[in-house]
Amino acid sequence: MRSEIHHFTLADSSHLNVQSVHLDRFSDLQFLHPSFDSAGFHKLCDLYRDYIIPKYSFAFGTLVHFYLPEDMDLPFPDCDECYGTILDKTVLCNILFHKHVHFRNNDPVFDDPQVKLIFQALQERNCLRIAKGIRSTLSFLPVSKTIGFLSQNNNNASLKVNASFFIMDLFDLGSIYDQIGTPFGLCVKDGTILQPPLFDREVLTVKENKVSVTDISLKQLEIILDGFSYRDGRNASFLSRPQYRRSPSGGFDIVIVNEKIVAYKEGGNCEIPSSGFVLHLDRKIAIKETSVTYRGLEDLSFAIQVGNSVVRNGKMTQCFLSPFYKLLQFWKTSYPPSMYPHDYHTDRAPRIVLGADIDDKPMLLWLEGAAKFGHDPHTDSVGASLSETAEICKELGMFNGIHLDGGGSAQILINGQRELKISDRKKEDLEENERAIPLALYVL
Repeated sequence: MRSEIHHFTLADSSHLNVQSVHLDRFSDLQFLHPSFDSAGFHKLCDLYRDYIIPKYSFAFGTLVHFYLPEDMDLPFPDCDECYGTILDKTVLCNILFHKHVHFRNNDPVFDDPQVKLIFQALQERNCLRIAKGIRSTLSFLPVSKTIGFLSQNNNNASLKVNASFFIMDLFDLGSIYDQIGTPFGLCVKDGTILQPPLFDREVLTVKENKVSVTDISLKQLEIILDGFSYRDGRNASFLSRPQYRRSPSGGFDIVIVNEKIVAYKEGGNCEIPSSGFVLHLDRKIAIKETSVTYRGLEDLSFAIQVGNSVVRNGKMTQCFLSPFYKLLQFWKTSYPPSMYPHDYHTDRAPRIVLGADIDDKPMLLWLEGAAKFGHDPHTDSVGASLSETAEICKELGMFNGIHLDGGGSAQILINGQRELKISDRKKEDLEENERAIPLALYVL
């Protein structure tokens, strides 16, 4: 492994620091799910309080972030007329809050005493926080227990880097089944599909040591539930955003997020999750196991699907080839990441790129971004637009590559240390403020 720091001067004389890491082989890359850390929940809430709400106050009303501790039970049935049979406690809690909690004069009001006890218990255990914008709306933002700090996991790794997009903000929560912190997008290791593909975005693949950027659809795969096989267009329909907001009426819907069934519902008209999809059948089946297995990519030794491509076969990507939702197109079916920069040539941010050189050797790039607080535009790194990122990747020898999750998540750790600085900062002292993430890559 070889790491270097490069210094660029952009067209407007801004400064940009870039870390490049060259690896020996893709087989060394492993997927990492950091262990849950409640401090990550509070840092997420702080980010909303200190940065997101002040910057976009016109878009937010009252926001209630919460997560459900493992030892907390809900004294309610798991069946709901609107949302089906719920197999995930956080989803059930989200439904209860939507139905029975309101705010009046900035204070919560409850129409069910048991829901009030749940709400108050979460507050007392520091698992629920309330933030306020200027609108009169009320939004519940459940947080998945999948997020943790990259710096505090797999401390024996020689390299760690954040990887996947995940449900991050209010506008990503397209259904009652979605939770902040849920990763999404195809992940494959040694022929095993760890996460299914979504949203028809480009995929970096490794097949027989050859690296390419291609397209892989959920509809190409075989899904195994309780030992039975389902294929789209044969004995099932795979329904996902942005093509579908809800399933059609009738039939039987199974709501799937990554490798788990989170709910099932008779009669159709089921919300499609942003972080997953609905397996739609024409008849009811018995659900015995909640685990889901995917088949169809056994020939791939590695694959990851996150952002737009940067370089394909030595040619810089000049525009969006992967589809992304635009917030201003409110009439369309939303899907994440809704806050992704949409001006390809001007919107600058921290970036992480994974790719390979012309000899199919893996390369990682971290383009350091502007600090959220305390940024000096005359001396500090400013981040890069998507087109600037493509130019830099090309200049540094990348032949194929795609964006991994950037922004405040962007970081590379070599033997546990960062050589550049993350963009999230503490408001009070401007120190780096690591963001909790659900999925990363590492090399031992």
